[in-house]
Amino acid sequence: MTENAPHTTSPKSHISYPISPIQLALALTTGIPLLLSFLVPINRLVLLGCPFLNITGLPGPFCGFTRSIWAISAGDWVYATVNCPLAWLLYAALVSVFAWNAGCMLLGIKTTRPYILSLTRVQANWAIGIAIALVVLNWIYRLCLGLT
Repeated sequence: MTENAPHTTSPKSHISYPISPIQLALALTTGIPLLLSFLVPINRLVLLGCPFLNITGLPGPFCGFTRSIWAISAGDWVYATVNCPLAWLLYAALVSVFAWNAGCMLLGIKTTRPYILSLTRVQANWAIGIAIALVVLNWIYRLCLGLT
């Protein structure tokens, strides 16, 4: 009797998703700001007051990024460059990360780990040091011009 019994198998415990959660998260966190910068005018964007500016009277190290990202999307490249030159690097990073992850998702390519997370400790320390130096230089530039 056992030879005619239906053969049952246990379901696989490995579930495969068509889209990597990391790729989806990176595509959304970079794509949404890019989309908003094209669709929403800067004067309609609700920006919270800067606590650093309110306390010290000086612009903070990240002041100007939002306005410059919106200016780049609107085609006002001179204003973006004068207001916050480092915003160009941020904009390029947003576009690159979005394009890479959206492209991988559309083509069905799964990546296991973003490249930036694959750096050695020495490389990561250098990257963090360079990023901090760029932000500080951008902040000094804005302070010297008296921008808020």
